[in-house]
Amino acid sequence: MAIILPSGFNITNVDPIDARFSVSNQTARLGFSAANVYEGLVVYQQDTNELYVLTDTGSYNSTGGWTLVGSGGSSGTSAFIATGSVTASVDVSGDIFIIRSASYNPFTVSGTGLTTISGSAANLFLIKNASNQPVLTVSQSGVVILATSSVELTGPAPNGAIYFTSNSLFVGLD
Repeated sequence: MAIILPSGFNITNVDPIDARFSVSNQTARLGFSAANVYEGLVVYQQDTNELYVLTDTGSYNSTGGWTLVGSGGSSGTSAFIATGSVTASVDVSGDIFIIRSASYNPFTVSGTGLTTISGSAANLFLIKNASNQPVLTVSQSGVVILATSSVELTGPAPNGAIYFTSNSLFVGLD
């Protein structure tokens, strides 16, 4: 049962608000009581500098119940940087916005507005729709791919627009 508080906590020490949030090692993480765990519990393990989420409360006391944040789960591919750090910075001179991982800068916006995206993925730039389908892709070789639409355009294409169907190309011109 939740307790309603009229205002927030004001923590006046350096310890976590919940002792479960940070543990010394795997033994401590797997040693919680069944009464003190819940699905989604996030725990930082100090000896390995790793962050874990409890995903199976029935296996809270074994490694199989926990998922390492950044491990990408069972697929083995990671959507996170598992080690190291990512920083972003804003500066009014030179490059005004940079996303950096170690010494690698995958995304930079210069003071003149030049935007640079670099990487080793098959596609440098990818926009997907609400159904998670690609609608605009830029490949490593610079090929721009626009998704085709299954619906014919009913009116003129808007100025500056490019619209594809499986058998038509529409370009909106003034």
